[in-house]
Amino acid sequence: GGRRRGATNHTAEDQALDQIAKEAEARLAAKRQARAEAREIRMRELERQQKEADENADRIYDMYSDGVSRAARVSVNNSRLSASNSYQSSRRSSEDSLEETASLRDVRSELREVEDKFRKAMIGNAQLDNEKAAAAYQVELYKDRYEELEEEHNQLQREHRDKCRQFEQMKRDVAKLQKDLEATLAALQERDRLIEEQGLVIVGGDTSSSATESDEEDVGGVDRKVKEKHRRALVSADMAKLLDSVGHGSLDVRLKKLASERNELQDELRHVKLELEEERSKSNRFSANPADLEDIQREANKQLGDYKFKLQKAEQDVNTLQATVARLEGQVVRYKTAAETSEKVEDELKVERRKLQRELRESLSRVEELETSNTHLQRRLDKLKTAKSALLKDL
Repeated sequence: GGRRRGATNHTAEDQALDQIAKEAEARLAAKRQARAEAREIRMRELERQQKEADENADRIYDMYSDGVSRAARVSVNNSRLSASNSYQSSRRSSEDSLEETASLRDVRSELREVEDKFRKAMIGNAQLDNEKAAAAYQVELYKDRYEELEEEHNQLQREHRDKCRQFEQMKRDVAKLQKDLEATLAALQERDRLIEEQGLVIVGGDTSSSATESDEEDVGGVDRKVKEKHRRALVSADMAKLLDSVGHGSLDVRLKKLASERNELQDELRHVKLELEEERSKSNRFSANPADLEDIQREANKQLGDYKFKLQKAEQDVNTLQATVARLEGQVVRYKTAAETSEKVEDELKVERRKLQRELRESLSRVEELETSNTHLQRRLDKLKTAKSALLKDL
């Protein structure tokens, strides 16, 4: 009954733990889905910001390029206009004309250099913006990964605590079964002691054995399966001697031999009775010598008494042995069933304990791996934060 209640409680605990694990997995899946949606929203926001930054850069570049081009065209037109006016109003010297042409070339070359520098600066700014967006996205990914690892670490810790509780429960069950086993062994030893004190003998199997030999067999049978092909019984020393006089073999074989001898004695007794009746009839018929008849009668009566005594003794022995066998068979079956049940439960508990120890080692190894990965990711995250800070300072 106690084992059935323990199995029921164990099944209920397993169902509760399975339900808790399913709920935790469902919550973890919901959190992952929410993080994926948030990551997608952040990606769209970063893409939009990058697109706006590119459009603003292009707009500023176009505005600056248009301004510089208009200034250059105005300067060129002014120079042309001044040159035309000066040429129409008065002719200057050739040295002034050459100086104006050289200054115009210098202005154009400086304008091209400024445009190139501005273009390079805008390209560099756009590249820095792209790198900044990529770094921000990578930081978000590392944050999500860190949160996932932290949740997995917490989940493993919960599973580890559950396994520890199960292991402690199994240890308590093993200790209880060990106590039951010790109590059973003590009962077996007490039984054998009582058998020895009463001067009884266990017979059965191939040979008969004493109470001390029975104690050694029962104690040694705790660690192995008890397999007996023949029945055993507890009888007195006189009955054991009687069974030994019959011969060797199992108890059933020796009882069959006793029954066969009893039947033979009964047949012989009937045969003697018939012979006696014949002798009586002959004596009455032929009126033989009275002295001879008396001797024959005494001899026949003597043989008849001996046969009757042997028959009664054999019947009493057989009845006693049958009653003893019927009484002790139940005891042997009960003891053997209890021993086999205890051994079976002990083997199952040993297997379950080894399984739990293996799962505990695997869980501890996985926790250590996750802690190492968590430390590595934390270092990488710190490096990314440092690089981001340096990049922001440079910008």
